[in-house]
Amino acid sequence: MSINECDYQTLLERVDNGDLDELAIVYHQLGCQSKNLNRAVTFYKRSIEINLSYRPTDFQLLLATYNNIADTLKQRGDYKDALKYYQQALNLNLRDLQVDHMKIANHHNHIGEIFKHQKQYQQAEECFQYALNIQSKHVPFNDPILIRTYHHLGSIYRLMKNYPLAFEYYEKALEILEVHLPVQYSLLIHTYNQIGLIYCLTKNYTAAFSCQKKALEIQEKLVYDDHPSLAIRYFNMAIALEGLRRYDQALEHIKKALDLLRNTIGKHQRKIKSYEKYYHKLREKVEQ
Repeated sequence: MSINECDYQTLLERVDNGDLDELAIVYHQLGCQSKNLNRAVTFYKRSIEINLSYRPTDFQLLLATYNNIADTLKQRGDYKDALKYYQQALNLNLRDLQVDHMKIANHHNHIGEIFKHQKQYQQAEECFQYALNIQSKHVPFNDPILIRTYHHLGSIYRLMKNYPLAFEYYEKALEILEVHLPVQYSLLIHTYNQIGLIYCLTKNYTAAFSCQKKALEIQEKLVYDDHPSLAIRYFNMAIALEGLRRYDQALEHIKKALDLLRNTIGKHQRKIKSYEKYYHKLREKVEQ
């Protein structure tokens, strides 16, 4: 009978205390390999329970399991429990006098992401700022490790409608990204997209269009011309053009987006329906 088929209590009865460390590792690996989120969580919990039941505790394994179960719970949308395990991982690392400070910063970023998902923006902002303060003391101002934290701060300030600060942090991320091309092309596209979104929110549609166009030009270097991922770029450009009241051009861009989605295989029906609705809305404006 395989491990994942055995009853947990039966397994515990069959192994000697000296074998518990191996069993904890096995359950951890089963969690890593499981494609079923619920089963993965169960395996990780078993690994943690076993690990804490023998001495000495394998703290490196425990830390890895705390992080993995938190990631899995976050993916499952169980943010309350994910927060609990991220905090346990942080507390475990804080007990280590030789801990890598970048790991502490990463924990605060993870916890901030959970607060963001829970719409607790003030707490998220505090976590991201704390992470940035740690990172800034240990890496140069243009180190790529800062990009993630700058993105988090840009995102949270956008959600808090503090657009000047959102711009500031996205621009800082952009400055680093442009130095580290071509490795960071995908992040560069995302950053231009986010800055363009903020320009739209502040009704600076010319700048919004420019950012989306730059994102499109970069993305076209990475994928073939009729790749469906380009559709969102044309859609975002259409929104900016609508803001500029250039309705005919907006129609052209949304039509390109629709053509890309209709001509490729994939589950695009919901997006196609949304884009078609927007297309008809623009047509009405043109015909007025």
